[in-house]
Amino acid sequence: NNTVFAGRAVLGLGAVFSRNQVFTGNLAELNGSLPISERFFAGGSTTLRGFEFESAGPRIVITPQGTFRNSKGEIVTLSPFTVPFGGNGLAIVNLEARIPLTESLQAVPFYDGGNVFNRVGDIFKPLQSATGNVFKDNLRATWSNTVGLGLRIKTPFGGSVAIDYGYLLNPPRFIIPQNAPPDGIFQPKRGHLHFRFAQSF
Repeated sequence: NNTVFAGRAVLGLGAVFSRNQVFTGNLAELNGSLPISERFFAGGSTTLRGFEFESAGPRIVITPQGTFRNSKGEIVTLSPFTVPFGGNGLAIVNLEARIPLTESLQAVPFYDGGNVFNRVGDIFKPLQSATGNVFKDNLRATWSNTVGLGLRIKTPFGGSVAIDYGYLLNPPRFIIPQNAPPDGIFQPKRGHLHFRFAQSF
């Protein structure tokens, strides 16, 4: 009788005023991208709980350049890695049921869907086929689906402590080029545990 069904939808659309083609070659996909301070990012306890904080959406590969040494002064090689890039588009849907178990404890099954998208138009179309261009392919994104279960524990001083475990049903895969084939594949962890004070939304 006291179960609360809660939902939220978020849509973010962004575009640059200037359409100048600044980048060429592999970097041509950056033309039209918002500055990094203006791009959308998502992931974490208040948006998409199947991801780490702001780690959803497109990623780019960083290849360390230069000479690196460990704590003993020995030269070491650092492997390429990926970092979140953000995007011009954002779509998120959060649904959850807040089910009271006791006066101070709630169980909260939830669904989080959505992603960050490189271009606004990507929100409304299926994932494009791989092109073989690593930079371009790593900017692709599709709708993600996370299911999970949380607990809300009321505190004596007001508010609640929230614990959520989200499981990503369709984790993305990103290509990391290697000096010798085959290329590496990075797939984010599917399960994430989040702690927070108060409700997620």
